[in-house]
Amino acid sequence: MSLDDLLGLLFVLFFIVLPALQGLLRRNPPPDLPFPVEGEAEAPPPPPPPPRPSEPSLEALQVPPPRPREAGLQEAEPVAPSGEAPKRPKGRRLSTRAKDVVQGMIWHEILKKPKGL
Repeated sequence: MSLDDLLGLLFVLFFIVLPALQGLLRRNPPPDLPFPVEGEAEAPPPPPPPPRPSEPSLEALQVPPPRPREAGLQEAEPVAPSGEAPKRPKGRRLSTRAKDVVQGMIWHEILKKPKGL
């Protein structure tokens, strides 16, 4: 037997077999719940929950109808006049358009460290 086999047997003996035997050999198992004594008064019932605030009416929760898709696309990507490049906001360098996200993923793969190094 190797040292690994002996350590494995000791682990099984101390952490699996002995606790199981101790649980089986208990003479007085602990009671599940203490029984109430006849002279004791039972705990008063819990207080009722506080009243809920009135819910707003459905008219206040209504959402305006969605805009047509064509109108949303025209507002999201303004068309630049021919001959001029579209102007980007100065404070924002990253774009969240799908095309820009895919290009960023491609450049990330190109510029990352090779797996062989």
